[in-house]
Amino acid sequence: MIRTVFLEWMDHHRRSIHIAAIPILLLMVMGVYIIVYRTGGIKFVYSHSMYIPILLSGFILGVRGGVLVGLLAGVVLGPFMPINVHTGELQNTANWTFRMGIFTLIGFFSGVASDSASFYQEKLKWISQHNLSTRLKNRSALLDHLTELPHQKNDGDTFFLAVISFENAMELKAAFGFAILEEAVQQFSHRFFDSELLVNIYHTETTQLAILSNIDHAEIESLLHELTEACREPILYNDVLIHIDTRMGYVTFNHVTESADAYLQMAEAALTVAYETTRDSVIYTPDMMSATEDNISLLGELKDAIKNGQLTFHYQPKVDIATGIVYGVEALMRWDHPKRGKIPPSEFIPRAEQSTLIELITEFALEEAIAQQAQWQKEGIHVTVAVNISTHNLLQSNFTDFIVRLLDHHHVHGESLELEVTEGALMMDIERTIDELRRLSDLKIVISIDDFGTGYSSLQYLHQLPISLIKIDQSFVQRLPSDQGAAYILEAAVMLAHNMGIKAIAEGVENKEVYDFLYDLGCDMAQGYMISRPMSAKEFGAWYKACDGRYIAAS
Repeated sequence: MIRTVFLEWMDHHRRSIHIAAIPILLLMVMGVYIIVYRTGGIKFVYSHSMYIPILLSGFILGVRGGVLVGLLAGVVLGPFMPINVHTGELQNTANWTFRMGIFTLIGFFSGVASDSASFYQEKLKWISQHNLSTRLKNRSALLDHLTELPHQKNDGDTFFLAVISFENAMELKAAFGFAILEEAVQQFSHRFFDSELLVNIYHTETTQLAILSNIDHAEIESLLHELTEACREPILYNDVLIHIDTRMGYVTFNHVTESADAYLQMAEAALTVAYETTRDSVIYTPDMMSATEDNISLLGELKDAIKNGQLTFHYQPKVDIATGIVYGVEALMRWDHPKRGKIPPSEFIPRAEQSTLIELITEFALEEAIAQQAQWQKEGIHVTVAVNISTHNLLQSNFTDFIVRLLDHHHVHGESLELEVTEGALMMDIERTIDELRRLSDLKIVISIDDFGTGYSSLQYLHQLPISLIKIDQSFVQRLPSDQGAAYILEAAVMLAHNMGIKAIAEGVENKEVYDFLYDLGCDMAQGYMISRPMSAKEFGAWYKACDGRYIAAS
């Protein structure tokens, strides 16, 4: 560590060291001359002291310095230095010329060693500051630049730091190999360099570029537009035009008040939001960091929450609108955190769905729901229990087998379990999803599409899906009956369901006016606060028995 610091100090003060070393080395040469002369001349061993300034000159000044001092030392101890001062005997020309050659060679080789070490040190420094494949400056160079900003002149302009990432990197790598990512980085960087944008470009990660600029605040929008347009242009790879999906997060600041890492972290936090919201670019706001930290910390605590019994379920009834018969319930997860209190599922389920934790959560939900179903059946309560699952679950190789084991263990029939899959999630791997849903349907398990109407491409596959129910999203239901557009969409969804021989259920029913409207429309089932808020298993059992399994809407 001490050696590294010393070498870095020497590298930063190289010019000053050279300037200071020249007169010192000259004085040393003259000092050796005086010592040799005072001790009697060249025939005594003190002349070997001249190797010290020669070696030092090569080490400090390099080849040229070593050679020049070697020549100077050869001359000083040559014709100007007698063999014996007392007798005045002069040296033979061949002798001092040979000695000067030796001195010069020593200076040369010490200079070569010094220059080689300096070159190697510079190479290591370059490597530490650049990406070897693209030869662009790397993350370390960016952090160094950010660290130096307080010492640079700022004429009131704004510092702009952006991080650009390739969203479809995995897809590109799978189709064309790793080399396409490097080529994409190269072509994007060339675009930025060739444009009129005055920016510094860094290759911070395999699929990530960083842009640092010092511009007028009024020009930020123009800069963003140019960067976005440059990113939208396809790259040319093996004579094929390839589109790169990019997302950008950025932060602006006028004065450097945080560490270099902090500013880069801010830009990357904004990039995370850009990914989550599928926006081209997002500017950093202070709440992003805390939200990201909360999300990550919540995920970190989720596994322990399952083990410690912090996750529980409430059940919201679904009723047949025409008869009032309680058809089933939806199992809704609740997290009773010991420090944060009650955490709604909207704060941790969406993030968990993007991680491997969703498999653990779904398995826990199925275990709890099927066990509760078995308990209700013993009490004479016969309803279906709906559990929300993710497409990630459907892509698990042993997912169906896991459900079969649970049903067998609790002696519950498949028709007592309903699995809700969101419409948009079906598109992840539609072929495998359809196969897995068919396997589940063969077990008599009820399959329903949740949030129907919010997806964008599942209609072409709807006839292939073994579904029994579609749940019309509450964003349409809650606008009834005054919103004519929502009414038309709902009517079309109900008609579509009936024509395909499946039932429609409306969620988010909060008043009798909507309930009656759905009845007139021919919608089969309803779910919402008007019927009941989500209840604990014990509360639902009491509610079900009190109404004898039939809901009667208040007049």
